Amino acid sequence: MQLQHIYLYPIKSTQAYGVEQAVVQTQGLNFDREFMLTEPDGKFITARKDGALYDFAAFPVPLGLQVHHRDGSVIFVRYQDFQQQSECEVWGNQFAAFVAPETINHWFSEKIGRAVQLRWLGEHSQRRIKRYPDTPLSFADGYPLLLCTRQSFDFLQQACPSPITINRFRPSIVIDGEVPFAEQTWDKIRIGEVTFLHTKPCERCVLTARDPQTKEIDAKMEPFRTLKKINANEEGKPLFGINLIPLNHGIIRLHDSVEVLSYR
Repeated sequence: MQLQHIYLYPIKSTQAYGVEQAVVQTQGLNFDREFMLTEPDGKFITARKDGALYDFAAFPVPLGLQVHHRDGSVIFVRYQDFQQQSECEVWGNQFAAFVAPETINHWFSEKIGRAVQLRWLGEHSQRRIKRYPDTPLSFADGYPLLLCTRQSFDFLQQACPSPITINRFRPSIVIDGEVPFAEQTWDKIRIGEVTFLHTKPCERCVLTARDPQTKEIDAKMEPFRTLKKINANEEGKPLFGINLIPLNHGIIRLHDSVEVLSYR
């Protein structure tokens, strides 16, 4: 098996940024989900409800982040712009993060159509994984990385009446895999020089029904509806991909070999 794609999401729930290699840290891939847009009270927002987030594409640059909007406008966000900390929240997980100055927040608010704030984790994340309290975490939903396999995606596409792309599932890494959904049986894997622990299969939500390019929700709620039929857990929640925690730091590169070290 080989690593086929690596994706970063510098701002949570915005467009994917494909790279050829990435530094893996304890909290996830370097530059991945280090920024997040929130309500003024600190509650996170995502493309589940705000499809306008897919209008943003962010790229790490020296000293900060360059953010492009679909309308052609661009803003440069510098780390040094973030001076004030306040509480924010992701899925009930509350922690402190830095808040952007008003000029930057105003730019994002105008694009989205209501008051929002841009947050930065800082040099050291104060957030921790609920099930692994010693492990730091970025602004990702619950775990540092999400792995998907091409075989599982192809199987789902064949069963799904609507055309889809794998980017609907927001993967960190995509590999060529084995048989469909075999990844759910893995315990530990090695990619390049990094070993990962599989914590749990990823329960999917209605975000999978939103096209990242058009921002539209599929009228038949696909592929969410098909996934519930072909790969759900005992509670009936659809599963696609597996959540990973890095067990060491290192670099992963496209075409690195993927080895299953143990099974669940």
